Amino acid sequence: MIAARDLAVGYPGGPVVLSELTFTVAPGERVGVLGPNGGGKTTLMRALLGELEPRAGTLMVEGRRGTVPQTERSRLDYPVSALDVVLMGALARGAWWRRPGRAERAAAHEALERVGLADRAKTTFGELSGGQRQRVLVARALLQDADIVLFDEPFTGLDTASATRLMALIDDLATEGRCVLVSTHDVAQARGWDRVLRVDRRMLDYGPPEPVLAHA
Repeated sequence: MIAARDLAVGYPGGPVVLSELTFTVAPGERVGVLGPNGGGKTTLMRALLGELEPRAGTLMVEGRRGTVPQTERSRLDYPVSALDVVLMGALARGAWWRRPGRAERAAAHEALERVGLADRAKTTFGELSGGQRQRVLVARALLQDADIVLFDEPFTGLDTASATRLMALIDDLATEGRCVLVSTHDVAQARGWDRVLRVDRRMLDYGPPEPVLAHA
């Protein structure tokens, strides 16, 4: 469950980036966060992750949070396998210094199988395609047992087949009762969500896609 009321967010020592946010997201809902580049979408995602404190208003986020960052931001510079990236989700649930046990490794393999990448467990993360990296990060969120999953521009650079597969995974997450937020600047893509939060330095509208996008 997510609830924001008169929320304003920004970076420490800087101006408010996004303001006048009032919205709720219930379990099982898929919400598109629509706005131009620089409009505050990523800033909102960081606030929802707890990385930024509200500058005004209130923000309530109930449940464990997971994130799937932009493809270009998710390339790791050091050699690490797809399985190791998924296992980072286990570290987020417990002591970071403890090595994952047999049960956690089995759960990580199961998560990779669910996203269709069981055969890529040992592949270096940086060698995967953009769509495959996104699916590995979804598997990581599954291992975190996240109640809320935040996707930051997840379809950027993906081909049609990869985008379709990722959309199916997002639908599955919502069907299982998770809150799912997906940021995008693509109006056509936003039509597929349950509700749309339209922002550009402030909240412009929130509600079902048809009336919200009529003014986009």
